[in-house]
Amino acid sequence: MLSTIHQLKAKFPSADGYQEITRTFIIPGGEAANGAIVLSNLGISTMLDGPFLGDLTAGPLLSYLQKYEVDCSLLHHHNGFPGWRDIVFCDGESRTVFGWFVDYLFGGHKYWNKPGEEAIKSAKCVALDPFFGEESEEVARLCQKHRIDYVTIDSKFDTIITKGARAIICSKEFLDREYPGIEYEKLLKQYQLKCSGLVIFTFGSRPVLFSSAKSPVQSFQPYPIKVVDTLAAGDVFRAGVVYGILKGWSDLEVVRFASATAAVSCTRFPSVYEPPTLAEITDLMNSRPD
Repeated sequence: MLSTIHQLKAKFPSADGYQEITRTFIIPGGEAANGAIVLSNLGISTMLDGPFLGDLTAGPLLSYLQKYEVDCSLLHHHNGFPGWRDIVFCDGESRTVFGWFVDYLFGGHKYWNKPGEEAIKSAKCVALDPFFGEESEEVARLCQKHRIDYVTIDSKFDTIITKGARAIICSKEFLDREYPGIEYEKLLKQYQLKCSGLVIFTFGSRPVLFSSAKSPVQSFQPYPIKVVDTLAAGDVFRAGVVYGILKGWSDLEVVRFASATAAVSCTRFPSVYEPPTLAEITDLMNSRPD
C-alpha cells in the first residue's frame, strides 16, 4: 500500500487539539512491502503478490519498489480502484493510523489476487499475511503441499495458517485483543500444541517470548536504542525472521537477528526509508553478548 506518514513535533493531540507536523513522506507501507524492501536490502531476492495496485498507488509504488529490485510482476493494477492507502501520524512513542482497510477487506469486493501456485512452488520461503480470508488459507495449503517454509503473523492458534507455519510472530496488540486476560506463557504453550514451528510473542521494548515444538519457553531482551519511529518495527522483525530461517539458524539466532533488525529500523524516520544494512545489524548484535 501507499502510506502518507507525518512526523509530529510532540505527542499526538487529544480531541480538538493541535500538533505541529515536522516532516511528511509518501512511501510504500504495509507488512509485505516493508518486509520486501528490508529483505532485498539484505541481498534476498523478493517477489510481491496480493493486494491490487490502484489508480492513486500504482505509479508511486512500482517506482519505489523497483529501486530495491523487488519483483512486482504478479501485482495487478485494478482500474477504478483508488488503491490500498493509509495516513499515519508518528510522535516517536506511538503511531496513529487512519485508513480504508475495513471497507476494502470486508466491503464485498476482493481487492487482491488469488494465490499463484507456481510462484509459491518456486519460493524458498513465503511471508504470509493472514488478513485475506480464503486466499491466505490457500497460500498456507499450497506451501504445505509443496513443502515451502512460510512465516506469518497475528493468527489465532487454531487456524490452518498457524498449524503449518515455519514461524509465527504475534504482537502484544493482537494477543491482548484476541486472548484478553490469558497469561502469555500459557498462551504460548497453546500455540506450541498447534504449531510445529517457531512461535514468537513480541512486546515492544519488553522481552520477546519464543519457543518451538516441545522446547521450553525462552525470553530475549530487545536491544536498547534511542527510538525515533516504531511504525514498521513488526514488519521489519518478520523480515529478520525470514532471513534467519533462510540461513538455517537456531531459534535464538533467528530471534536475536530479528530483534536487532527491528531495533535498527526504529532509530530512523520513517523506519524503512533507509532500510537496515547487514553491517548495522551485525554491529548492534556484537554490542551486546547474549
